[in-house]
Amino acid sequence: MPQDPVRLLPPAEAAELPAADADGQRVLDRVAEGSNVVVLGAPGTGKTSLALRLLAEAVAGGRDAVLLAPTRARADWLRGRAAHLLREGHGDGVVRVRTPAALALTILTTSLTMRPAPLPPPVLLAGAEEDSALASMVSTVTWPGLPAEATGSRAFRSELRNLLARAGELGVSADDLADLGHRLNVPIWGPASQLLRTWDAQGRASAERRAQTRKMDTARLQDRAVEALSSWGADAVTAPRPVPDLVLVDDYQDCTAATARLLTALATPDPDGHRAQVVVLGDPDVAVETFRGGTPSLLVAAEDHSGLAATRLRLTTCYRGNPAIAAVIRDQSARVPVTGTTAHRQTTLAPRSSARSSAGPSSGASDAERPQAAAGVEVILASSIWQEHAHVARALRLEHVHHGTAWSQMAVIVRSAADAETLARDLRRRGVPLASRTPAVLLRAEPAAAALLDIVRAAIRDQLGGHGEPPQRDAAINLLTSPLVGLTTMDLRRLRRRLRQAQPAAAPRASAAEPSEPRTTAPTTGPAVDPVAGTGPRTGGDAALLALLADPEQASGFARSLDGQPLSAQAERLLIAARILEALRSAIGQTPDEAPRDVEALLWAAWNASERAEAWRATALLPSASSVRTLLSEAAEHDLDVVTTLFKRAEVWAERHPGQDASSFLAELDAEVLPSDSVAPQGRRPEGVAVMTPAGCAGQEWELVVVVGLERDRWPDLRLRDSLTRTGLLVDAVTGRLTTDTAAPGEGSGDSGAVAAARAQVRADERRMLIMALSRASRRLLLTATADAEHAPSPFLTEIAHIAGIALTDADGAPLLTPDTGDLTLRGLVGELRHAAICGNLETATDAERRRGRAAVDLLADLARQGVPGADPATWIGATGPTSSAPLIAAGERIRVSPSDVEGLAACPLKWFLTRSGGSAPASDAQALGSLVHAVAERAETEHLRGPALREAFEERLTDLGYPATWQGGLAADRARAMIERLDAYLADCDALGVRADVEQPVRADVDIPLSVLSPAVRQRAGLRIPTKGGNAVPVTISGRIDRLEHLGGLSGGESEDTAGPDRNGTVRVIDLKTGQRVPKDVQRHPQLATYRLALSSQGLDVVGGALVLLGKEPSKRSGDGYVLAPPGAALDPSPAALEPAEEPACEPAEEPGDAEANGAADSSEEYWAEDLVAAAAVAGVGPQIEARTGEHCRTCRVKDSCPVQVEGRRVVS
Repeated sequence: MPQDPVRLLPPAEAAELPAADADGQRVLDRVAEGSNVVVLGAPGTGKTSLALRLLAEAVAGGRDAVLLAPTRARADWLRGRAAHLLREGHGDGVVRVRTPAALALTILTTSLTMRPAPLPPPVLLAGAEEDSALASMVSTVTWPGLPAEATGSRAFRSELRNLLARAGELGVSADDLADLGHRLNVPIWGPASQLLRTWDAQGRASAERRAQTRKMDTARLQDRAVEALSSWGADAVTAPRPVPDLVLVDDYQDCTAATARLLTALATPDPDGHRAQVVVLGDPDVAVETFRGGTPSLLVAAEDHSGLAATRLRLTTCYRGNPAIAAVIRDQSARVPVTGTTAHRQTTLAPRSSARSSAGPSSGASDAERPQAAAGVEVILASSIWQEHAHVARALRLEHVHHGTAWSQMAVIVRSAADAETLARDLRRRGVPLASRTPAVLLRAEPAAAALLDIVRAAIRDQLGGHGEPPQRDAAINLLTSPLVGLTTMDLRRLRRRLRQAQPAAAPRASAAEPSEPRTTAPTTGPAVDPVAGTGPRTGGDAALLALLADPEQASGFARSLDGQPLSAQAERLLIAARILEALRSAIGQTPDEAPRDVEALLWAAWNASERAEAWRATALLPSASSVRTLLSEAAEHDLDVVTTLFKRAEVWAERHPGQDASSFLAELDAEVLPSDSVAPQGRRPEGVAVMTPAGCAGQEWELVVVVGLERDRWPDLRLRDSLTRTGLLVDAVTGRLTTDTAAPGEGSGDSGAVAAARAQVRADERRMLIMALSRASRRLLLTATADAEHAPSPFLTEIAHIAGIALTDADGAPLLTPDTGDLTLRGLVGELRHAAICGNLETATDAERRRGRAAVDLLADLARQGVPGADPATWIGATGPTSSAPLIAAGERIRVSPSDVEGLAACPLKWFLTRSGGSAPASDAQALGSLVHAVAERAETEHLRGPALREAFEERLTDLGYPATWQGGLAADRARAMIERLDAYLADCDALGVRADVEQPVRADVDIPLSVLSPAVRQRAGLRIPTKGGNAVPVTISGRIDRLEHLGGLSGGESEDTAGPDRNGTVRVIDLKTGQRVPKDVQRHPQLATYRLALSSQGLDVVGGALVLLGKEPSKRSGDGYVLAPPGAALDPSPAALEPAEEPACEPAEEPGDAEANGAADSSEEYWAEDLVAAAAVAGVGPQIEARTGEHCRTCRVKDSCPVQVEGRRVVS
């Protein structure tokens, strides 16, 4: 296939650093004086630009300066910005943008390795490694009151990690935690203190652990660095302290208390008088890392309480947004609890001509070229989550197509990472290009990485054969079916078959017969290959495959022998697998026996031999001509990213663990249960829309920002974090935020006060995240939410709409929903045009709809001429006529119906047919309840469960319904219990009357219904649809299952119980249990009951009645019964059983009856109404024409859009 040339993207444009305004210049002057400074500024005031300018000027002036960011993601983004600035004449190759933990790691590594008796360098525990280490420690501690399933869960370890991290950041020791747990009545802090004692010991030198590698989390790493700085001289470290001249910290509100202690230590002069000058910048109103220990109050503490003695300066001019956006941000900021001061919130919006951007290049079109570009604040209330995503996709595409806004100048911000993944998939499907992201991955769960890890593990375990021995079967098959080779199980089956056919020539050493087959060929020369123990069954085909894998030359010969044949591609892949195994055997063989095996060398040997790099690259660069090709390209690109991440992870691991064997790396990845962030470098990709969380968008801005998911209980999500370990309470206790009513949460009413205080903190954190999202928009801010039966706009959205002057509800309080929309793609456009064309041709169409329909028809015709799929009406469903005109029942066959079929066919044959053919709705909660009640009723009869025993049996099954532990869930459970009470009352009455019942009784009866007893209309339809020569009856087979077939003992009068057995005279009645509460109309002629009675009567039973027991309907108090029976007394209208056809006079269907005969037939059909009902239903379901009928059932019909009687069902018009 010809491949498009590779298009190399030019380097990203470097945004110019804006000139400092008056406030910024004051900061620059104060820093030049050598003072420590804390800079406060609202969003858009240029804090990040100022930090970059300070860094650039310091480096240009020859100072050793470093810029710190609270998270690695922000550090990576800032590093890219700084690289462009420092490249212009004063870049020295030093990493100038780091995280506090990275700086601490440098300090501690220097301290440990540059002393007379060097110690191993420390290792920073990442999230996955930290969870793995914690998992091995949790099991050694006893957790009273908690089951092993809970303490062994990842969720529990996540809460413990937060508790240990906060304790470390706050300087809480193990003894302090135990004492606080006792005083505040938090029992779990007792065993957690034991864990904290071990956790705190990480990183500290000791005689017994001298050679041990010190692994620690970020909080302990920073504290150990502080300790190292204080004891630098005492430890006789030969290198100078790696303390920069200038330390800048952006977004200081998201840093932790451990970072504050590190900055204080850096700002403390050493014996030579050298110290770091510290400048921190931030805004406490946009702290988004509080759930990870971020402390907005650090900005206040930096002035007086932390040892920095910093001077506070403010930035007062906002260069982002417009008046409408600024008003919303100002209102939301005023609702955030005050942290120190509110002075920084008072800003002046710069004129639009003065606005500057430091986030990157702007759109390709200027504002003058886009006069209609929307600006300000907008709200969309969608009718469903699906529609919310559709509106977002349409808004983004409209902005790009109509206004020329670059994709890279648009962002979608959601509250959580899980929401971001879901929305990203949906936007991509709707034609919105997305910015390249490298999400956290669990490497062992990624197929591309797992394939490399598995084959390297097999090489280490000596499972790849060699020296005439084949590889072990499991390892070989795993490799062949992995993405590195790409053979399917069908490919392997075909290769085995081919090898068995040419076994002597292709695989002379693979002569083992299949275990299940006798040897039918003479043994070949050469040694036979015996199965290797533990490798699984080896067939003759498998043995030949393994022999080829053991020898690349034989595999190459096999591939050449199939050149040009159907299996040639599979043989080439088999050759690639043989080369992978050979490369790994060679890499292992080159390692001395006692030397550790190099994981990077092994991974590279397998990857290079697989030749997947070029193949996946070519697939990733395929043009997106179809949705399938797009998916393949995205999958190949993802696999390449994963492999790159794996190699970078191996490189970092090798640096941290010098001299360790590759098996340790594999074991570490096997133990991971949390995904690890990628640290692999990323090339520049085509621009796209950013989809991220508030924490990921700090420091950036876009022209259009869409904030999605502002629904109640979603944003804000007021669920308490760490509710088991009470981490929030620990923070409040140590920071002095506990009040008198929250000081003892386990005593009296104080618990509610503690919960309220904690929830208020959560609300404030949620609002800070929202402000971060809102403040990223420079021109247009779009907010979306869903308003349906399960979702409602959140209070946050209501507040914003009020300030923006946007109405969310009408005068009656109903939500003002945005009209539903389609996808703004070619496929979506065709769908909208088709809908408009059909609606414009209906008799109910308005003049406007008719004009729109004619325009849509013209556009569809043009698109059809261009070959656009779906535009040509000839391809529409229904335009080409029916796919079959054959009847559903062949001539001469009996018509099989069930009693429920009769009911459905009597109402609407078309609805019955469509629902039976796949148009039915998924199982509802009501259906699940009905099935459960029927199961309990069956058990009640078979095991004679009554009263408490019956209720207990039901309670055992109640959890199967999945009712939530809410008020509504409680009501649903109570309704279900009431049904069981009514069932119990009915069964008690049956016991009192001596009624015995067969439950779930199957019934099958062949009934021939004479034409003579049918109404003229049914008789005529039967004659047309059942053209059996000489036939005078409708042959029906009734098949069903009766809920309760009750045998009446006839104990009335003077009969005794002994003489009145249940089968004395075959007297029965049919009972159908219903969990609904609606009494059907004309219930005396209920279709299901009548059909059961007809079937049983044909078998000689005396059916004296039938009824529905309406368990869902509350009985009237006047009746005195504990249940509702319909019809009362089980009294169905009488209908004589059908006579045998031989006893009836012959009636030729071809003859038209006279008036007298017609009157007689009418009288007969009224008398034989049940037979007429069943025959009519049977004839209606024969086909090929299926009738559509209107009635009450149309209100809830789910197949209206396929019904020609309904307006929405007329899909195709001429």
